[in-house]
Amino acid sequence: MKVTWRKSAVESLVEQDEWRKSIELEPIAAFIMHTVDLYFNQQNFSIHIPGRRVIIQGVPVELRMALIAIGRSDPYKVFYRIYEEHIEIFLVRHPHQKPL
Repeated sequence: MKVTWRKSAVESLVEQDEWRKSIELEPIAAFIMHTVDLYFNQQNFSIHIPGRRVIIQGVPVELRMALIAIGRSDPYKVFYRIYEEHIEIFLVRHPHQKPL
């Protein structure tokens, strides 16, 4: 499956890199994107759909959330949907960011 990134997902990674720069850490957005792409390309969606369904205010939406480990830190929350023959990434959240 092909992985596509929505503007909101890229913006979330840019915000995380800006935060990392403010505390003198190296940016890792490109590494996160590569790791997420690799994760979804290794999945067999005919057997298993990774993650769990997202429910907003008690109503299920067509998004799913997968936890993807980037290095040794806690896993990142990756919100995505399956659209035809590709994965569409909507948002990537740092493990310690406030809940949506």
